[in-house]
Amino acid sequence: MASINTSSNDPFYLAYRFAGPSADLIVPAVALYLVVLVGIVLNGTVLVVTFKSSSLRGSANFLLALICLCELVHQIGHTFFLVVVISGTNFVSLLTADLFLTPTIFGLNCGLMAMLCSAVDRLFSVISPIKHMDILLQFKYVYLFSYLLICIIYGAYSLNYVLVYAFENAGNPTTGLVAESFLRTVGYKFLAGTFIISLCSSCCYVAIFVLIRRKNYVRQQTNTRLIRSLIIILTINIGGYLFNLAIYQFIEEFHHMLGSPIRIWQFSFIAGILLNAAAGSNAIVLYLNSTDYRQLFKKELKMCFACLHTENGQRNNERNSFL
Repeated sequence: MASINTSSNDPFYLAYRFAGPSADLIVPAVALYLVVLVGIVLNGTVLVVTFKSSSLRGSANFLLALICLCELVHQIGHTFFLVVVISGTNFVSLLTADLFLTPTIFGLNCGLMAMLCSAVDRLFSVISPIKHMDILLQFKYVYLFSYLLICIIYGAYSLNYVLVYAFENAGNPTTGLVAESFLRTVGYKFLAGTFIISLCSSCCYVAIFVLIRRKNYVRQQTNTRLIRSLIIILTINIGGYLFNLAIYQFIEEFHHMLGSPIRIWQFSFIAGILLNAAAGSNAIVLYLNSTDYRQLFKKELKMCFACLHTENGQRNNERNSFL
């Protein structure tokens, strides 16, 4: 772990390094974390229903679960930032933050690549459905592992350049916010990688749309659902990352022209909250667009209510017997 470079002239750091617990920092952190908690629950729900249901064993289900797992790891990482500001520490060194956030940085980038893998898999299934099915029947685990390996490699590559920068600038002060690990040169690399992945994913989904529209046997209802899914995927999942990155890079470059450092920092949370809302939207998208997932979500919800009802009944019986 490295100590903070106390000679830093960052006005935000100078204003709050000795401030202790501050509402200026805590309120945005809590607001962000409330959104994060919802996302953790929703992504966790997708993982639970995928694990428990034998009907969700296709490649698309696997990749969707992988995306949700990566987003879950990403969102859990925000706990570090919350602890830093609530404790009144307010700042840690960049190297310390990035080492603590290693799983988060790795998972976030794996999730981005998993989105592209999901798009490629869906395109493959539309171009050659019979070949796609044959591969799943004969080489299912090899096929799925190849996607997993690609995601791991990209996650490791991204983590490497983030940590290299952190070691080179170990003492830079940071609040521990995940987005602050992707600023300056690291931010541009991350933005470029995300843009390329987003562009490739978009091309895949556009190709899927064109191919399905050309197949006359596909019902119009299916086309409508596809259009709806494309809009959701492109504007929420992919758009969320690009919008967040663009906002943070803009603020980093032009912060001296935008007014008070704390107000600029707080303003950036709008992008962060939107991004984490997008990261937690997978379950909602699946609930609205997939009958299978919707039925499984309802089943799990009923089981939860049944368990709560049973537990409350047992407590009431114990209380009555005591009286």
